[in-house]
Amino acid sequence: MFFLVFILGVVLAIMIGVRYYVLEPVRMQDNSLHPRFKKNSILWMCKLPRCTESIVDGDFVWGIMRNQDNMVRRVLGVPGDSITITNNGKVYTQHRNFKWNGEDAFIETRSFYVPRKGDTLHFDKLNDVEQDYLISLMHEQNEKFYVKSSLWQGKREMPLERIGSTKLGNRLVSLQEIDYMPWQDRFLVELQIFLAEPGNTPIHIKRELYSAKDSSKISYYVVPEDCYYLICEKSNHCADSREIGYFTKNRLLGRANKAANKIQKQIDDRIFRAQNAIKKLLKGTLQKADKKPSKKPKQGRSKKETTKT
Repeated sequence: MFFLVFILGVVLAIMIGVRYYVLEPVRMQDNSLHPRFKKNSILWMCKLPRCTESIVDGDFVWGIMRNQDNMVRRVLGVPGDSITITNNGKVYTQHRNFKWNGEDAFIETRSFYVPRKGDTLHFDKLNDVEQDYLISLMHEQNEKFYVKSSLWQGKREMPLERIGSTKLGNRLVSLQEIDYMPWQDRFLVELQIFLAEPGNTPIHIKRELYSAKDSSKISYYVVPEDCYYLICEKSNHCADSREIGYFTKNRLLGRANKAANKIQKQIDDRIFRAQNAIKKLLKGTLQKADKKPSKKPKQGRSKKETTKT
């Protein structure tokens, strides 16, 4: 008896260890990976270093966003990758090319680099998308800095107040928002000014970074961690790297375990089939009950009273 209790204790300890240190079930909080994984489905994530240190393109990973919300996304870019996303949803990487149905964040074709740890990024060499991603990365690393914007037509500087006459939607653009405005909005502002100004010289909103400590210009930034580019498969109305920027390695908590998730999918499929069978059985029972004729109470014959004359 003691030996049996001992064995059960060892098995329980192993199961607890696996649960907390090796594999963790993560519930999908949204439809970002639909139809592959539905909302509320369970994915088993491997938390071992050998799993999180060998993430490759196409893996499903469990991470944490900057607002501390958990999420599961698919890897599109790993450190050192270059990615191109066109304005009609075509994606090109070193690993694969595909059509991203429903992609609407890239209103213009852009190419960008996913940085490695130790890469030196020169701010003035980055395009508008890469600048947004770098600023977001620096905020994540708690760097203290501020942004200063200026407006240029070719090599001629224009008054920054010119931006105040442009619109986004039905509202005028405020000068206070231009420094941290997303690249898509800056592109639309530049386009409006270009169409209004004479000539064909490009319009460009130039941004520079300055240290909040001593106001010295920040010309470059050394990337402190490997970065990853994570996406949703259901691309519209979903927070991923297009909006948030790069995900650093320390924000990736686990990688989907294929074997465990295959078993989980089989279990989920059986539960789904069983639920459907029960629903059909109940529906059939209710329909039979509705069709069953109800017994009408017998009506006695009314006796007619006759009057003899």
